[in-house]
Amino acid sequence: MVKLFPFEGITYNKKKLKKLDGVFTPPYDVISPEQQDAFYQKNDFNYIRLILGKEFPGDGDYNNRYVRAAAFLEGWLRHEILIKNPKPAIYIYEQRFKVMGHSFVRLGFISLLRLEDMGRGKVYPHEETHSRAKVDRLQILRSTFANLEPIFGLYSDEKSRVTKMLKPFMKRTPLIEVTDADKVTHRLWVIDSGGAISRIIKEMRDKAIFIADGHHRYEAANRFKDELKTKNTKFTEEESYNHVMMYFTPLEDPGLVVLPIHRVLRNLAYFEPVRFEQQLGAYYDITPYEATPKTMSKVQKKLLADMAKSGTEKHLFGLYLGHHKFLLLSLKDENMVDPLVEEDKPKAWKRLDTTILRATIFETILAINQENEDKITYVKDATEAVQMVDEGKGQLAFLLNSTKIEEITAIASKLEKMPQKSTYFWPKLLSGLVLFKIDHGEKIKT
Repeated sequence: MVKLFPFEGITYNKKKLKKLDGVFTPPYDVISPEQQDAFYQKNDFNYIRLILGKEFPGDGDYNNRYVRAAAFLEGWLRHEILIKNPKPAIYIYEQRFKVMGHSFVRLGFISLLRLEDMGRGKVYPHEETHSRAKVDRLQILRSTFANLEPIFGLYSDEKSRVTKMLKPFMKRTPLIEVTDADKVTHRLWVIDSGGAISRIIKEMRDKAIFIADGHHRYEAANRFKDELKTKNTKFTEEESYNHVMMYFTPLEDPGLVVLPIHRVLRNLAYFEPVRFEQQLGAYYDITPYEATPKTMSKVQKKLLADMAKSGTEKHLFGLYLGHHKFLLLSLKDENMVDPLVEEDKPKAWKRLDTTILRATIFETILAINQENEDKITYVKDATEAVQMVDEGKGQLAFLLNSTKIEEITAIASKLEKMPQKSTYFWPKLLSGLVLFKIDHGEKIKT
């Protein structure tokens, strides 16, 4: 059973900060060093100081970015730059944005989720995690005693029962409304009505939750809970550290957008384009898309449009070889992939485009494996991937369709993980809208 709880959220104080557009950031794991510097310069109270503080040469055990994050948080709370909601609440979170000229709205809510080991209850991961990132987020938890960013979770709401419960509260003035650098508008409302909260919690209790983003933070929260649990001889599961802040949005939401992640290959020794195309012919039907310097953009758009149109029925990839030459690759037979991948993987995993691309081309033809993984650069923008080849930063660019939501849930429900860089949920959640401060050993308030 999924157990959700309202919480006394902490938000920026609009009475102290008249303009909030300079304090929010994207999630810590998509911020580049250049963006980190820019956020530091933007505002003295920018959230970057909490989630991704700078490192300095003199840092040590007693003075480092984790210690400074805790100091900033306590200072901002003390001076009421950040203020706590006086009542336990659930927070409605809406994002309005455009992708490829089309407008979307994604709606969800933020609450606390009682922690459980992923896959042993109703919470399912879909990505592999890395120990270094988990340790980093664990250090943040140990120093701040706070969930600074919500984990991104998905659930099924086919009849929109939960969504309908949120709508009446959206008639109020939003607690926060801000538009970010990507022109995404974020709005946050408060639900502090006990009756409405109870109805939402009751409706959610039998749902399966799939983690879209935030696997490292979820695993770090579980580890943090275990550390504190060993010190508490009267552990009841009600302790606030046995919960994590999560954003929930329906799988059926029309604003749930997954963007593809393209691949650029470089440092391919002894690469021969003519021979490579011949090798591709063993697995793929190949259609050339010839372009000129003037028609590059138009041809690329047509290729991507054709991929998207037929990608629901076929496994398709775009390939850019440089010199204005595109190819459309269409897999001849799905069954050709099976001997190339691990036998114990579920069928849904074997039929992923990312699995097929790696098995048939990267590993079989180009001999790319874990030892030379650095030959692959992952790029979210197709035009950027193509430009990298033209600029000599890569030899080949593979353009992919988006992974389907039903593929993600089918694999996660089998307790399997997606291949690396298979999904990119867009837009990212804005960091700094609300945070949860963990009380040392105290029970959760409802």
